[in-house]
Amino acid sequence: MTAKEEFNRQVRRAAFLTVGLLAALVFGIIVLAGADWIPGTLIVVASLIGLAGQLSVINRLCRQAPPSRQQRKNEDGVQTP
Repeated sequence: MTAKEEFNRQVRRAAFLTVGLLAALVFGIIVLAGADWIPGTLIVVASLIGLAGQLSVINRLCRQAPPSRQQRKNEDGVQTP
């Protein structure tokens, strides 16, 4: 597996996990609104802890993002994509 494929896999995994944790947070808030305090609190706290952990993963992925391909200049000095 190339470095770019591995990076893309990590980004996809972080995105799916973050969306899942956000859905769990919303579900926990709905459970809390339904007056089920203990399970709602557990779900909300667990999803917030998971999201806090994801922040460091997302930050690391943003810092190590592979550089975009370099743009070349043609003979007139105009950059081409």
